[in-house]
Amino acid sequence: MKTALLTIALVSALGSTSFAASKQWTFTYKPKAKDSFALTFNAETKQEAFKVASKACFHKLTNGQYPGEEKGLEYIDICANPKM
Repeated sequence: MKTALLTIALVSALGSTSFAASKQWTFTYKPKAKDSFALTFNAETKQEAFKVASKACFHKLTNGQYPGEEKGLEYIDICANPKM
């Protein structure tokens, strides 16, 4: 009886958990004055991968330095609109 209850509890616990597989997402960016580049990330959803890719894009374009307001806005525009 205890084994049956434990089995039922285990099956219901595993059944309620989703096991989404991580997928590889690639985003291509084309800065105006530079060559295009692609960033690839593994994530469960495209939205999660986009968040990471856009931050990585901005960091790559600015080299971790403050680019100034105009350049910063230009880089934000580039990283928010990857070429799919």
